[in-house]
Amino acid sequence: MKLRRSLAAVAVLAVGIGAAACSSDPATESATTGNPAASGQGWPRTVTDETGSVTIEHKPERIVSTSVTLTGSLLALDAPLIGTGAQRPSDVTDENGLFTQWADIAAERGVETLYQGEPNVEKITAADPDLIFVSATGGDSAVEQVDTLRQIAPVVVLRYDDKSWQDLSGRIAAAIGAEEQADALVAKFDRQLDDAKSALGDKVAAANPVNVPAYNSPEESRMFTAESAQGILLERLGFSLADLPADISGADKGVMTGRKDVVPVGQENLPRAVPGNTTFIVIGDAADAERFLADPTLQQTPSVEKKQVIGLGKDSFRLDYYSASNLIDRVTNAVR
Repeated sequence: MKLRRSLAAVAVLAVGIGAAACSSDPATESATTGNPAASGQGWPRTVTDETGSVTIEHKPERIVSTSVTLTGSLLALDAPLIGTGAQRPSDVTDENGLFTQWADIAAERGVETLYQGEPNVEKITAADPDLIFVSATGGDSAVEQVDTLRQIAPVVVLRYDDKSWQDLSGRIAAAIGAEEQADALVAKFDRQLDDAKSALGDKVAAANPVNVPAYNSPEESRMFTAESAQGILLERLGFSLADLPADISGADKGVMTGRKDVVPVGQENLPRAVPGNTTFIVIGDAADAERFLADPTLQQTPSVEKKQVIGLGKDSFRLDYYSASNLIDRVTNAVR
């Protein structure tokens, strides 16, 4: 049951399982995340979003996020967030439907969970926000309510499934006047990444190449590619992703057609899809790693023979600052 709840939770938030590929390599974004679409640095300012342009008259003091995914980036920027939408409780959230990687931070700051699941305009209105963030895509999108929400406060609509968390943070920062915080956040993360890469040292060479699946069950596996947020981050740590056989990488993706970040893999092809020396399981913990190691169809794969199977954590399906930092720590502590 826990397995199904995790899968359902992830499916609600993304089109399929896992984070979408980043629009650019985070390595090229480390210097600045500011949004050049913001006109000037003062107020009022105009920013570009998925609907066109939005003018924000003054620095916001009461922000509401209708997207639980955007909420993590707002918290990381120390935004004046007063309320957020949430999803139904699951293995990747707390009892309020907030992602575990930052739920305690939201509680410390007094962020109210306004609703779970479908957007509740009455709750949003009662929170009296002066700026509202909406996701353009995903199961946590309130894009259909944008016209109504604009009667409450200015609305910024952002798409998160085609951006790195660094880029997304920069776009949010441009709307709330937190450009310096965004740059400092990325710089802090880059230092953590550099320290982890140094700590891993020669252990990376022995671990390479690596497989990055979402092993929800043998029938529902996905392989994350080098264009996924997870793949990009692992490569920045020095890992290289194992090549998938051409017939698997080029197979019909069904509902995931057009995506470059993940490849669906049927049970019969899973052993061929994990040829690397190490397997990192997205949306996986130690119990999921044990399941992978015990799978009778995978006993002759290199990572199982070497017992080098590592869960990246339940929060690794959608990388914001908090979950990306957690992923780095888990990899650094687990690779021997």
